[in-house]
Amino acid sequence: MIGFSPVRLLGQISPGSKGVLFGPSAMPRPAPPALSSEDHSAIAARLTPVLEGLNRDRATHVERVDRTLKRFGGGAAVAALVIGWGIGGSFLGGLALMAIAVLSVVIILMAKAEDGPRTETRRQIVAAVAGRLSDLIPDPSPDIPRDWFAGLGVVQKVRKVIVDLRLTGQRAGRVVGVTRVGLMFGEDQTRNEKHDKGLTFVMVQVELPEMAGRDGVTVVMPTDASWNVRHAPKLSHGLKAVPTGDKSFDAQYTVYGDPALLTPALRAGFAGLERQARSAKHGLAEVAPGEGKRPWVAILPGQLVVLTPLAMFDGAFEPPPFWVPLDADALIPAFAADLAVLDGYLTAALSLPLGEFE
Repeated sequence: MIGFSPVRLLGQISPGSKGVLFGPSAMPRPAPPALSSEDHSAIAARLTPVLEGLNRDRATHVERVDRTLKRFGGGAAVAALVIGWGIGGSFLGGLALMAIAVLSVVIILMAKAEDGPRTETRRQIVAAVAGRLSDLIPDPSPDIPRDWFAGLGVVQKVRKVIVDLRLTGQRAGRVVGVTRVGLMFGEDQTRNEKHDKGLTFVMVQVELPEMAGRDGVTVVMPTDASWNVRHAPKLSHGLKAVPTGDKSFDAQYTVYGDPALLTPALRAGFAGLERQARSAKHGLAEVAPGEGKRPWVAILPGQLVVLTPLAMFDGAFEPPPFWVPLDADALIPAFAADLAVLDGYLTAALSLPLGEFE
């Protein structure tokens, strides 16, 4: 017999937490492309035993969180009632303090309880789906240092890097990676992590061994980006803006570094990158592909990096909350569609005439 479950009760009356930068969106994602029956059956065969194990683990996690909420929530309620009544001399004041204390405990514990199951659940689902549909695999413990972003010359004062998902592998004979990544800005002592204090991207990395011996960084920034973004290459690396001489391209992008790398064919290839852009101008919603913010590009010794702004809370790769059972028929098309979106970003980057860098 199942007793009272605070977790399941809260799940029914609360929309859940969005987290910082990434999380479920209020808007539904586009309808996923239809999978062939062969693909669906193959993925289901991979995914079903994975979901059975995850559902067992998630049920155990619900029970554990329920016990924690009851123990700490009840203790906080009693302590707050006694303190509020004793100090204020008012039973109603004690009740109010008790309600605040319980709510605070619940919010803190529920937020902590969601992070682990979400991360592990989505990793295992992505691995099963991608195992059939993609030549890339999810990185089980992705980590990108702040100093690495500083070396790109595209941003300043990155305080925190949040890697939501990273896939790696080989494509077209090159080592590649595609990552959903968020950057929080400000000084280290800033503790207030607000949704509007960061940016999120789909980042594609393509290894260029033919460029490994080349020195310097060349950065290409959209002219409609914010002032601090447009001037980050100059402020962080001392790079100078140099026009390419292509009036149409120079009206849309500013090149910092060596404009000779931006050959006519490479400049023309930026149209393919732009066709993947989905982030609305305010950065908080997803729009149709090709209508979003233009990408940022960094050409490094041995590597090409394409950062395309991503809508915050776009809902990609989002499993149900940990108290909801996982269902293969619902998850397969959704995760397949999200993988197809990431694959589009990678394909666009690889469509650039990379051989011109030789």
